[in-house]
Amino acid sequence: MTAQFQGSNGSSIFVETSDALPLYQLSLTLHSGSTFDPPGKEGLARLAARMWRMGTDRYTAEQLADEFDALGAHFSVGVGRCYTHIGATVVERNLDKVLDLVAHVLTSSTFLSDEFEQQQRETIAALDASLDDDGAIAGYHFRRIALAGHLYGRPVTGTRQSVNQIQRDDLVEFVQTHMTGPNALIGLTGPMEPDAAHALLEKHFAFLPNRPAPRVTVPHPELAPGRRLILVDKPDRTQSQVVIGTVGSCSKDPEYAALVTSNTAFGGLFTSRLTNEVRAKRGWSYGASSGMGNQPQRDLWSMRTSPAEKDTRSCVELQLRLLEGWVDAGLDSEELERAKDYLIKSHPFESDTAYKRLEHAMDQVVFEIPDPIHRHFPKLVDAVTQESAQAAVRARIEPQNQLIVVLGTAAQLEKPLAAMRGVDEMVVIPFDSHW
Repeated sequence: MTAQFQGSNGSSIFVETSDALPLYQLSLTLHSGSTFDPPGKEGLARLAARMWRMGTDRYTAEQLADEFDALGAHFSVGVGRCYTHIGATVVERNLDKVLDLVAHVLTSSTFLSDEFEQQQRETIAALDASLDDDGAIAGYHFRRIALAGHLYGRPVTGTRQSVNQIQRDDLVEFVQTHMTGPNALIGLTGPMEPDAAHALLEKHFAFLPNRPAPRVTVPHPELAPGRRLILVDKPDRTQSQVVIGTVGSCSKDPEYAALVTSNTAFGGLFTSRLTNEVRAKRGWSYGASSGMGNQPQRDLWSMRTSPAEKDTRSCVELQLRLLEGWVDAGLDSEELERAKDYLIKSHPFESDTAYKRLEHAMDQVVFEIPDPIHRHFPKLVDAVTQESAQAAVRARIEPQNQLIVVLGTAAQLEKPLAAMRGVDEMVVIPFDSHW
């Protein structure tokens, strides 16, 4: 079981002792992610984190990378909607040196103007390059439009316009404001006893000031009423990208375990109902799946397919019928038992390494996961019945309030999609709008 301590500077410390390998893994997570980006400066948290790799008052970016390599260590940063993550993996003999180097990076990054401008250019170039990924474009517009005006609807990477609005001083202020002890969760795995690891982490991360960091209130997201269809026009396609969905759930939702189980049967397995009907029976899309994000508040549930343009309307209509049937009639006993068997038998792989166990303990805090979900998920799944699964779906999945995003060639798709029944509104937008 992961040991937990309270740091003297208000930080939360987690230690998972394991002698399986002579390696240590550090995980430092801040309760601050893209939901803290100021309006119009989306992408700030991600850009700030990337600057930690760009050098310090002692090392250039290349020298810093060489230092980690020389110590047999891997250093990483990442940003989500509600967190910023710093990670490091190191061989046992160099643990103290790597912790010292990570602390140095976090306290002495210079955020030089030239390096900042380079990261801005690289971020915008990455955004431009992602316009070649049709699936990513469809997913981006689905989230942007479904959650318009909500914190979860804003892109973690930002847009070309928002990234250009960010100034170097914004990065400095963000780091100074959010890099505090009470805002930090610090975890370590490896062959060290918890008390010794606690003392080591206290020593290296004592620089974190003991002051509160800002908090942001994230309301429950709501989808606009009605069934809307957004046709994202990208000319010269032969294949469409379809995303259909609504607001789903989160792990502190009482319906969560039943909804996850039911969704697994509907679209979460290769043998699920959605995959069987779209792929196996009709051959309209190689991939056909459904799932939902997991944030501290309810996130989106969606199903995705990629049919040929000639099959797009038929595929969308089939998906909507399958969705309505799932909500109205639920699952049969065989579907439910197959999903439960999969979730229960695969759950041990969620905690089969020390680092996974550490991350589970830290995620419980970051994502506000209730203790029963964290510790007893297989038992909760095993208790799901056909009745409770259907009740959860009916309580959370609203087939009458849906957003349908179809990316493809508007000249080929606009007329057939406009003739679909049950769609309250259809809008055509360019694929690179709001990018």
